[in-house]
Amino acid sequence: MPYFVINGEPHCPNYAHALVVAQYLSEKLPNFIYKKVEMNGLEWAEYVHDLNKQNRWYIARGPIVWKEINMWGGKKYLIGGLSEFWEYVYCYYGLESIIPRADLQKLASDNLKFYEEHHQHSAQRQKEKDVRNITIYGPGSFENNFLLSELVDVPNLSKSRGVHFKLFNQHCAHSEKHRELLEDNAEYINELRKFGAHDIATIAKDERDAIEDCDVFIYLENCTKQSDEDEDTWLDRCYKKMLQLADTINRVAKRTLLIILANPGPTCFMATCLVDTCTKIKLSNIVAVSAHKGLPYVRLVSEKTGVPACKMSAPPVWGFVGLHCFVDSRNIVFKADMLRPYERALRAPPGSTLALGTIKSELRKISYMLTTEEDELAREVENRKTTIEMRLERPTMIGNIRALVSLIRLWFAPKRSDEIICLGVCSDHSFQIPAGVVFSQPVMLDEKGKWTPYSKFPLMSDDTRKHIEESIEVSNRVLDKFNIFKAKEEDTLQYKLYDYSVEQGG
Repeated sequence: MPYFVINGEPHCPNYAHALVVAQYLSEKLPNFIYKKVEMNGLEWAEYVHDLNKQNRWYIARGPIVWKEINMWGGKKYLIGGLSEFWEYVYCYYGLESIIPRADLQKLASDNLKFYEEHHQHSAQRQKEKDVRNITIYGPGSFENNFLLSELVDVPNLSKSRGVHFKLFNQHCAHSEKHRELLEDNAEYINELRKFGAHDIATIAKDERDAIEDCDVFIYLENCTKQSDEDEDTWLDRCYKKMLQLADTINRVAKRTLLIILANPGPTCFMATCLVDTCTKIKLSNIVAVSAHKGLPYVRLVSEKTGVPACKMSAPPVWGFVGLHCFVDSRNIVFKADMLRPYERALRAPPGSTLALGTIKSELRKISYMLTTEEDELAREVENRKTTIEMRLERPTMIGNIRALVSLIRLWFAPKRSDEIICLGVCSDHSFQIPAGVVFSQPVMLDEKGKWTPYSKFPLMSDDTRKHIEESIEVSNRVLDKFNIFKAKEEDTLQYKLYDYSVEQGG
């Protein structure tokens, strides 16, 4: 079966005439298949020159028609220009086509207009591909301003044409509240425009607009437990939010969408709901920020030990963050300066100006310097947090945003880092955590840009293991209550039973 290729310039009447005939034949004859190749100006001249050189043809004017036998991309059999194409069509199909010159000019004009619109649309789509689209879902103007000021400074986050932020708050998505959100952020957006494209930040009109064409989706909506809610009501509210979000993601999101939950509330539970219901995106692209839970401990431990916070690492954070987690403050690593004495240090007289040794730095655990019990540290951190939130009259978000920006810096770094951080990721049964549950644990970035549990991380004490087991029990209880993963387990069981019956001849 031949495949026809019709080449020409979009403004050429003869080319437009050939397309009309080819379209008519393709509609009437099931085995007549064609495609068009159109170029304008200098591109067309260069294309014809290369075509003649490759195939040893001597044709200069369009349209140019050839056929390829059995498959696209096969050997080209030249039919010729418009006259040769009419002769071929008449001989094989008995078709004659006569169109007045005025109608041909109108066809050519319409074809040129369509070509220009299509060309502009393709250029716009290519431009959009060269821009990193980031949606920030849920926060107020203060968090937006603080987060945007941090993100615009992240290296390699922008693509060749920059970065575009979409701001969306579901409670302000309509009428007057939407205009208020726009006005609250307008001044800061104008400041950002001085450093990038004119449309570096916009307000999304609805949830679909917020997710469509998005590359990075940052969820910051406040999902803390209300004073008049019990745990079941609270979790049910969060569960329904994630079902609604997952439905929109499954309909319009890119396959490569990255979802980062850094909001106040049961983040690991909400991320697990997305893992269970999102069928379109990679499950490894759904993460829950948890490192911020350890940041208050660094400051408190620094006060109690005298070790500067800049010399300390963040403590490991384990658990089903938002419902139950454990900050292992005794496993904080710090850089200690140690004196390595020379032999003369033993017999040097008082006041000697000679060097008595060298100072070497080494990494140590903070546990031998920390006398406060872990429960007491946790209570003190919680009391400080409660005091701050009472003064602010809202959940504090500074720690969440700091941890979020640090995560994005590592994720989009040009060179993969070997840094170990704590993050809520879909478990692979490391540390005996059930597979599929989003659980805060030490992770590393692999060669494919995927956050994976770092199974070699040492569990230093039985007390740490005990707290991890408690978090696992909490996650199992909550997930069982909402039947999360149950349907998948039943489908897997039915599949196994079916395979067994086939093997047995059932």
